[in-house]
Amino acid sequence: MNATENRLREALAAAAVTAVDVRPLTVPSRRRSRVPMLLVAAAVTAVAVGAGSVWAERADPRTTTAVQASPTPEPQLEISVFLCKKNDPFPQCKGQKVDRTKIAEALWSRPDVEWIGFQNAEEAYKRFKEQNKSDTTLLSKIRVEDMPESFRILPEQGADWKKITAAAKGLPGVSNVVDQSCLLRKQTC
Repeated sequence: MNATENRLREALAAAAVTAVDVRPLTVPSRRRSRVPMLLVAAAVTAVAVGAGSVWAERADPRTTTAVQASPTPEPQLEISVFLCKKNDPFPQCKGQKVDRTKIAEALWSRPDVEWIGFQNAEEAYKRFKEQNKSDTTLLSKIRVEDMPESFRILPEQGADWKKITAAAKGLPGVSNVVDQSCLLRKQTC
């Protein structure tokens, strides 16, 4: 044995003489939780019931949520009902006050109308700019104030577009009505 091992042996022997009363190592006992499991289960159940009732209130089928419908897809044909604006040259607009609510109610009351959307002057100008982006001369002359407000109508499948157009033309506050199906077929309606 070398000197290091001898010193280690002597140190351990000296330690053994002084540590007579060392108790044997024991496995620590499992620590008891201070909160009974029954109380934890009751708390979890209460939270689950509370969250479920909040979720159920939001999913109440009797509640109606209003959302803005997405615009009509571009390829779909529609009927455009343009409203009178101040100083309009159209004879049917002379002295007419535009009541958008009454016009919308009259259009929605028709059973052959599937969808109606409203387009204000700013939206109409944005759409006009997109459709005429290559004509810079025209775009430089037209302003937002030049654009009329309008309703866009999507008739039910199989509906008579001519009847809807005629009914819309007869409403007070409507300057003109454009049936896109007539434009597509290049015919007068």
